[in-house]
Amino acid sequence: MSIALWYCPPQGSVAYEIISQLISSLQTMFPSSLLFEPHITIATNLLCIDKDARNQVLTSCVAAIQSINKELIKNRKRDPLVSFNSCSIGKKFFKKVTLDCNENKYLMSIAKIIQEMYSDPEVASKMDTFHPHVSLLYSDVKPMSKAYSRMIQQRVQDTLDIQLDEAEETVDEDTQMSWNISSKNVISWNIPGTFKIVNCEGPIEQWKVLGSVDV
Repeated sequence: MSIALWYCPPQGSVAYEIISQLISSLQTMFPSSLLFEPHITIATNLLCIDKDARNQVLTSCVAAIQSINKELIKNRKRDPLVSFNSCSIGKKFFKKVTLDCNENKYLMSIAKIIQEMYSDPEVASKMDTFHPHVSLLYSDVKPMSKAYSRMIQQRVQDTLDIQLDEAEETVDEDTQMSWNISSKNVISWNIPGTFKIVNCEGPIEQWKVLGSVDV
């Protein structure tokens, strides 16, 4: 993952506090897992080691958001950039439990632009594999037992005040279980938000925010 770009809900916002609470709740079930900040990973393997390069990435994020905001105002649309349609238990460490996002065209556009402009070209060529999500648990536990799956389902439902209905089939081979979110008032966030460039090399506890900008 190396250096990544995150989009986070504003600190102190309802989305930030509730998702943080859910991450903490699931972490208590798996003591070996670590806490982390609520975020969507927009791009990975960024080629921005020095400060000037990082500032350039953040400036591009601000410009993209300003352009999007003008279009939203013009069209009188306020659909959230980040909203959720399902919750999944995965087989990979960084996607052990996720809230899976609706594919907002503006969010997808920002991800594509940043990935193509500032990431390793080999990574950028795989941009069609981008599936926006908010991770709730990092863990190498596999497979997840039915008992733990039920506990995870219940905690997500209780914390977010939503209903999860088991999907008829899993999304892909990396997904162990998936639930559709049937509730209408699902937590989400739009603009404002915060872009953060994060050095994700090494253990999670050593990850470091290299730069950020509020939008």
